[in-house]
Amino acid sequence: MPHQRVPSQHVTATGIRIVGNAAAELVAAASAHLEPPSSGDVLWAATFRARPRIGSGSPVPAILHRLTDLMQRDWDACPSLGREQGVARPAARFHGMSWEVMGEAGAWMGELVWRHRHPVLAGTPCTTHLIIEEQQQRTKLTLAAAADGGQAGVRGVVGAGQARPLLLDELRQVVTLTADGFDGTPIILTESEVTPFVREVLLSETREWPVAVQAPLEGDVFVVPPDVIANELFGLAPLYVLEHQPCTFRLTDAIGDRRLSAYFGALRVYREEFSCADRSDDHWLLLRERLDDPLERAALVGRVARVVANRHLPIEGLRARCEALARSSAAAHVVIPTASTGVSDHVSVPPPSSEQATSTLPVAGLPPAVVAALGDLPVAIGTLAAQLRDLSGTIAHLVVANAQLSDEIARLRTTTAIRATSTNAMERRLASLESLLSPVTESEDVEIDTEHDVEDHEERPTLVDAVRHAASEYGDALLILDSAEKTAAESPYEDVDRVAAVLQAMAYVARRRQEGGLDTGMRAAFQELGVDYRAGIAKSTSERLRQQYQFTDANGTVHDCAEHIALGSTYDPRRCLRIYFTSRAASEVRFVIGHVGRHLTVMTST
Repeated sequence: MPHQRVPSQHVTATGIRIVGNAAAELVAAASAHLEPPSSGDVLWAATFRARPRIGSGSPVPAILHRLTDLMQRDWDACPSLGREQGVARPAARFHGMSWEVMGEAGAWMGELVWRHRHPVLAGTPCTTHLIIEEQQQRTKLTLAAAADGGQAGVRGVVGAGQARPLLLDELRQVVTLTADGFDGTPIILTESEVTPFVREVLLSETREWPVAVQAPLEGDVFVVPPDVIANELFGLAPLYVLEHQPCTFRLTDAIGDRRLSAYFGALRVYREEFSCADRSDDHWLLLRERLDDPLERAALVGRVARVVANRHLPIEGLRARCEALARSSAAAHVVIPTASTGVSDHVSVPPPSSEQATSTLPVAGLPPAVVAALGDLPVAIGTLAAQLRDLSGTIAHLVVANAQLSDEIARLRTTTAIRATSTNAMERRLASLESLLSPVTESEDVEIDTEHDVEDHEERPTLVDAVRHAASEYGDALLILDSAEKTAAESPYEDVDRVAAVLQAMAYVARRRQEGGLDTGMRAAFQELGVDYRAGIAKSTSERLRQQYQFTDANGTVHDCAEHIALGSTYDPRRCLRIYFTSRAASEVRFVIGHVGRHLTVMTST
């Protein structure tokens, strides 16, 4: 909608004549534009101060230029976004855009509402909400990411963490952004700086935002480069990095409790109002194995973002401010037509409160019964709103309880299936041993049902059948490569049912991981199901032998499948099988399985 001056008086549909500027026109046309996301749908929100990279002018021109470039990538026909003119694109499931402006340079505001696909999850619509406020030499940005249905709409906390706005990285390329004074660069802590950091930062009573601390491994190396962590948490929590491993001991000494410290390559996020008497699970911790997992980090970002977003909500956009201006103008100057003469008398009234403003109605000339009913309407609406809030809370509780029950049922079914296959395998082994101890002699007459045996052999599924069934049944959780089918077809492993149950267990754990439900890590999740999970191979394995753990998918991407599930402790391929996979494939939330079959060659098996 073009930004232009409007007459000093504006008549609304209710007969109230508002004295104001373009604010009233924006309010009247609001229904034609893409609406900002509701507070309940917001997954990520942060506030930044913007400065130009060079010089001391306004950063707004650079921001508008980059916004135009980004919008035109999504919408070829998008005109340039400017200070003077609004732009709108009709809303659809995966596209839609509204750009509105108000004011002039030095006292200007712009608001972008952009509907697009989720950066990672296919088929999931998201909304990015950006507010730019320029006041003299100070420019403030409020940026939020939302999804239809909130966290439930992105299948849990992992999807929420992956919804971090792509717009943030775009803007950082053209202007300097700071959040609470931090520009997203890791802050290095030397050994002498750790104790003052605990006293002045972690224990500060005025701290309102989370603070992250990353610890090194032995040799002062990091599981994930600090720049990567700092970028993922930018706008949510500043990252402090312990320079050397001895710093971790100083941190433990300063806090007084090892359970609240960060050590051995871990990442700890301390919530606001931290105290040394807190429980360890009050402050998020990712140990090195989980920190190396992109989905675990996404779950952490989702949890931190939820806490931070609640401090920004509700986000007051341009339309909300226009409505406030319109209400203020209406209170200062209204025209009420008299019932007797129809002549408009100008009446000045004091500005109403926010509740009064939303319930102001023209009552002149209406029957007394109608006037009385209108007077009771705000109370009735308030009561209905309270009941709806209670109902919404009850429904939300039921949804959470239902999800927990469903998850528990799935876990019990998976555990039962694995235990049943283990029992069946044990019975088959015992039967085999009995046959060895009691061989059939030549003198015994034994009737052999050849036809029945052949029939059973034909009906019994093979190992490759189990793998193909898992690829079809659990496609949302497991990506089974062609190499896995090939190795399964070549494997003589006998317990097909157990492999099928373990693949089912892998799908269950993968889904929980996608939803951010592995608070104790994958090892514990598999152990709960009775599955022997191993996070990698021996560090002493040579580069030549490591190459056999690399598998290529249909797109030519090479996956390093060092994680594995162990079935059997012998190297006899009839009794021993390994499922080699990776849970850390780039841009892939599923487990990528590259091998189902024989134990691959290692130093101990050659």
